Amino acid sequence: MTTKVLVVDDEAQVRELFAELLKKEDCAVTGVASAEEALDLVSKENFDAVLMDIKLPGMSGMEALKKMKEMSPLLPVIMITGFGYDENLIAKCQEYSCNGYIGKNMPITQIISSFKMFLKTAKEKR
Repeated sequence: MTTKVLVVDDEAQVRELFAELLKKEDCAVTGVASAEEALDLVSKENFDAVLMDIKLPGMSGMEALKKMKEMSPLLPVIMITGFGYDENLIAKCQEYSCNGYIGKNMPITQIISSFKMFLKTAKEKR
């Protein structure tokens, strides 16, 4: 079964990279550049997971995470960032009930395995 994933990042190259990687894992990927677009789509469509950048123009990924979880508490939202490992950011992500945290600079195999693990864990909690 195809997994429907929303990728939210203001950098087109990052959206395209994640789309390319996830399509190889039997995912149907929709990409948007802003938190506002993401919230609009999540209110209209069902996604199996969201990969969202923490730092976005306009509304931040953190604010969008909080609103997304209010709209759809069981939707797995995995935060992505280019900042590397930041305990404060991770704590804030967890406070808002994100399902995982992926660094953009991680090796591709680790990005994919982390995504699969976070998605599996989220599905088991349902």
